[in-house]
Amino acid sequence: MKLKLNPSLSVKREAESGGGFSFIGFKPTLPIVLTMLISFCGVLVPYSQIQVFWRYWMYYMNPFTYLMGGLLTFTLYDKQITCKSSEFAVFDPPANQTCSEYLATYLSGLGRGANLANPDEVSNCRVCQYTRGSDYLYTVNITKYSQGWRDIGICILFAFSSYSLVYALMKLRTKTSKKAE
Repeated sequence: MKLKLNPSLSVKREAESGGGFSFIGFKPTLPIVLTMLISFCGVLVPYSQIQVFWRYWMYYMNPFTYLMGGLLTFTLYDKQITCKSSEFAVFDPPANQTCSEYLATYLSGLGRGANLANPDEVSNCRVCQYTRGSDYLYTVNITKYSQGWRDIGICILFAFSSYSLVYALMKLRTKTSKKAE
């Protein structure tokens, strides 16, 4: 007995089922999509360093932004940060000034979250970039603890709306496409 294959029939069945072709078409683009989502969620590249063109639309449309916001807020916000000795920025202040005198304007302005480890020293000032987890989250554009709850709500809304859309599209199929052949 010889087995005869009809390639047009198998292609037709696969196209009707919505199977292979759509998956094959999506597979090569998946790394590009994931790279875009991860790059613009504010963690890999801080919010302030995202190019202006991308910052005002891609950052806010990205579901990873809200996922990371929800996850990071509840794990880092109230945590105290202790730097290792290798993580400190070490430098000498100008002559006849202590570290706290030299860094007073910086610590009250841009460096408000920085931790000066030895304020009374006159050499080898040691500064840690962050004091609390909220200082780091500020660079990711999470400025309040309540934003974590907002971000979790947006993630839940995104998941439910995606499932609802799939359900609605499955219900909108025509009767002819539902027929078994």
